[in-house]
Order: sequence, then structure tokens, then C-alpha cells
Amino acid sequence: MKYVVFDFNGTILDDVEVGLKAENVCIKKYLNRPPMELDEYLHKFTFPVKSYYEKIGFNWNDGYTYEEVGDLWFKMYREFRNEYKIYDGVEEMLIKNHELGNKNILLSASSLKELKIQLEELGIDKYFDEVLGIDNIYAESKVQIAVNWIKGKNPDDCMFIGDSLHDLESAKAMGIKNCVLVAKGHQAKDILVAEYDNVVDDIREVKLCV
Repeated sequence: MKYVVFDFNGTILDDVEVGLKAENVCIKKYLNRPPMELDEYLHKFTFPVKSYYEKIGFNWNDGYTYEEVGDLWFKMYREFRNEYKIYDGVEEMLIKNHELGNKNILLSASSLKELKIQLEELGIDKYFDEVLGIDNIYAESKVQIAVNWIKGKNPDDCMFIGDSLHDLESAKAMGIKNCVLVAKGHQAKDILVAEYDNVVDDIREVKLCV
């Protein structure tokens, strides 16, 4: 069996603007700084998310907690959910991959419960053979989930499609050499190409080859 492992946020789901909008609600409440522009976000976003928050000015000694900020972000993200959508070409790719006899695997640092809700809302839950997420909303890392999933499988039978260096890290941890990063998500293209050479501008450029 062949597998294509997809990241979710920024790869399948076009939610960059929504995430930034939610982030600026948090910035307005907790920080004494201007709202964040898209270019700053794309160049500073990283995993773990807690480190990213610290990079943009959050200080956990200032009377609030990482969990408190994360809860507000998630609340606003869900409030703005009508503004996100799947990227053009994603549904066609998921269908084509099944037609080729491969399995679609979703791997995300989002909570498993939230992932399933979003997939149903977007009408694409039927296309995924497995959905892999974490057990909370605070997006620490998906590497261990990835490593656990790949056990017993041949990494050469797998392809990984993501939008961030964290996806590349996950693919390497799984032993998957066939990884493509799409520079349309949560990290700027120059950040990606500085670390990796298989970067495309649009998921429709990705060739399914497992």
C-alpha cells in the first residue's frame, strides 16, 4: 500500500489570514505592540508555537499564561471559521490519489477532535483514510505522532506534502525522502528554500509519485 501524508493547516486548509486575524486579537489584548502584518507572521511563525509566541513578544511572567493566550486564539479562530477554505486543487488531488490506489493520511499539530470537526465542515472528511492529530489545542509538535504512525511501514512507500519546516522535520523523522513543501501556507517561501530544495508555489504543481 502507498500513502500520501498531508499536513492540514496551510497545506490543505487556506487559513493563514484567519490565523493572523485571531493572532492580532491576542496581541491587542496582551501586548503593547502594533498588529502583526502578514509578512512578519510568515517570517516568524515556527514550531513549537510557544516559541513563536515568545518570538513576537509574549512573556509568560507578565500575568498571563501560554494556555490562556492559546485559548483566546482558538476561540477567535473558530469565530472566524467561515473565512477559511480549502486551497484550489486539493479536493481533486485527494480524489486522484485514491484513483491511483493510494491512501490519504492527514497529519496535523491541531487537536484530533478539532480536525474531525473541520473536515466535516469542509466536506472532505470522506477522502481521508486516517486522521492523525494531537490531544489538545496547543500545537506543540506532531513529530512523535508521525514516528508512531510510520512503524511497520516502508517510508519509501510514502510521500509527504506540507507547508512548513516542521513538516520537513516530521518527514525526516519518519524516514520519508519524498517530501514537497508548498510555499502558500504559514511560512515564507524564502524561509523554506533556505533549508530545502523541493519547494513549489501551489499544491497543483505537486506530482503524486509514490
